[in-house]
Amino acid sequence: MPIFPQLATGAMGQYPLRRMRRSRTVENTMPDGHAVRLADNGAERTEWRLEYQELTDGELDALIEFFQAVEGRLGTFTFLDPAGNLVAWSEQLDEPAWEKGPLVTVEGGVTGPAGEVNAWRVANGGAAPAGIAQTLNVPEELYYCLSVWVRSVQTTQVTLVRGGARTTKQVTAEWNRLTFAAQAAGTAESVLFGLELAPGAAVEVCGFQVEAQAGASGYKKTGARGGVYGNARLAGDELKITTVGQGRHGCTLNIIHGEHF
Repeated sequence: MPIFPQLATGAMGQYPLRRMRRSRTVENTMPDGHAVRLADNGAERTEWRLEYQELTDGELDALIEFFQAVEGRLGTFTFLDPAGNLVAWSEQLDEPAWEKGPLVTVEGGVTGPAGEVNAWRVANGGAAPAGIAQTLNVPEELYYCLSVWVRSVQTTQVTLVRGGARTTKQVTAEWNRLTFAAQAAGTAESVLFGLELAPGAAVEVCGFQVEAQAGASGYKKTGARGGVYGNARLAGDELKITTVGQGRHGCTLNIIHGEHF
């Protein structure tokens, strides 16, 4: 499936951008006048408005090529929310979306860096490095930034994982936000993001976040829905481009996503 292109900076969009969610409630009025209301989850829709300025020739060419490939609003594509956290269940590490090593345990009820009880204790009881991770259905070749708050009673090291790439970080008794931003040249259609511990090690973690950009922004809590939107569509069949100088272009794109279109 086509993927919405990143800019040369590694970002998925420019600010300001607008994201709006529409929902619908179904109401059934009974003969006695009572009303029964239920949320119609299948009608939920998310919309984005991306306004670009100062695009280079290469960035504009990439957007034009993408627009032609999906044939306006006809084709579907994968869209990575530029204002979202791509992982699902960012504060529920016991959900099935998180893959754990065979002897890795997770325990909730830990107070996080902001004073909220939203952190977890992750321990590796095995004799080999292992940890916790989540596989996202995103293309390997884009720029991604993995970030997570980590601390440990004893000074130790953890490894941040982004597909086949890894980086080792020092962990102390204080909460610190560890980040790993990288781009790969692979062609895989899914990427594993996670945290790996040494044998016998235990750490407290909070705020797992993956973003399709070159650096970490403020943390966004997620539930069952992460920031990966498959089967998104453009909202129109026209791509209006404004050029104000050599290598200086602008355009606006509206994107929509819903379970039923």
